[in-house]
Amino acid sequence: MTARHHLRDLLPVHALGSLAPDEARLVDEAVAGDAGLADELAALVEAATLIGDGVPLVAPAAAVRARLLESIAAVPVGAGALERFAARFAAIFDVTVERTRELFAHAVDPASWEKGPGPGAWLIHFEAGPACAGADTGFVKCAPGSQFPWHRHLGPEQNLILAGEAEDSRFGRLRPGDEPAAEAGSEHEFRVVSAEPFVYAVRVFGVDFNVLRPGP
Repeated sequence: MTARHHLRDLLPVHALGSLAPDEARLVDEAVAGDAGLADELAALVEAATLIGDGVPLVAPAAAVRARLLESIAAVPVGAGALERFAARFAAIFDVTVERTRELFAHAVDPASWEKGPGPGAWLIHFEAGPACAGADTGFVKCAPGSQFPWHRHLGPEQNLILAGEAEDSRFGRLRPGDEPAAEAGSEHEFRVVSAEPFVYAVRVFGVDFNVLRPGP
């Protein structure tokens, strides 16, 4: 696939304002120098505007919502945006930078993701280095607007936020580059508040989802 074809594939997502900043900048630069791409983007933006105008808000059917979440799982994380996290990822997961880039390549491949806990969540498991022995290590991706369920940590957890934003009951607002760490016995949940998927890498020693969320 040529670079131009790849950029054309990103145009519908850009028209909805849902691209990661690095990818949006690349598309804008390409559009500025390519009249054909500019015309395509303008048509897509107009179509998106017309779709939203005058349409009454209704709750989607369960099947429609499920298909939407499935489509979100296919949206790749921007590979260029992940490169800036390579050094920290390598340190947290005790792997080389070269191995880090191999794992990031899996993260940008939609086929690598499998269903995770709760609706709108997907996982990629990977093997980390010796310093992470005994831990569950992987990537987690959560759909915009989704709620990650309340859970308790059976051991310490270390995270590295890679994309999107979430509001966490324990850590507050989480953004790319944040490294929230939870101790054993701690409990929390979070909700994705960004228009793009919330993606993070995690090292955790056991999680229990069968705990009751405390009342107000």
